[in-house]
Amino acid sequence: MEVWKRYIEGLEDIFSLWDISKADIETFIEQANSRHPTIKFTADISDTETVFLDMIIYKGNRFKEQSILDIKTHFKPKETFQYTYFTSCHQPSGKNEFVKGKCLRILRTNFSEATFDENISNFKKHLRERGYPQNLIDKILSGIKSTGRATLSA
Repeated sequence: MEVWKRYIEGLEDIFSLWDISKADIETFIEQANSRHPTIKFTADISDTETVFLDMIIYKGNRFKEQSILDIKTHFKPKETFQYTYFTSCHQPSGKNEFVKGKCLRILRTNFSEATFDENISNFKKHLRERGYPQNLIDKILSGIKSTGRATLSA
């Protein structure tokens, strides 16, 4: 059990912001990696954006104006969007909840209205490719708007 726990702990992501030079960050990582023989850190260092979990955290328009970072949904490069076909034997309520849940994820992981609209549009396209009727998609998504982000519970 303890070996499994150590393995899981080693997979966790840490996101941090630094106001020091890239060389100083690399020195810190080298020192951290010298502390324990099996715990090692890696870093993706960028001046503009980084991937964290299922989001891209980036310096968008809000950063230029208010020093606030933006987020948008991250899709892995090999993502194929193989959602369940509408004609599958799953219960209609399950299909509806899947669509609604995915839309809420897109809403939660897109701060800008433009990236939200782009991701929702792509999601609708992928659903139509899997046989979901346009009227059902529109009905499920009717209550999900980028302006509703503030009303979401954590």
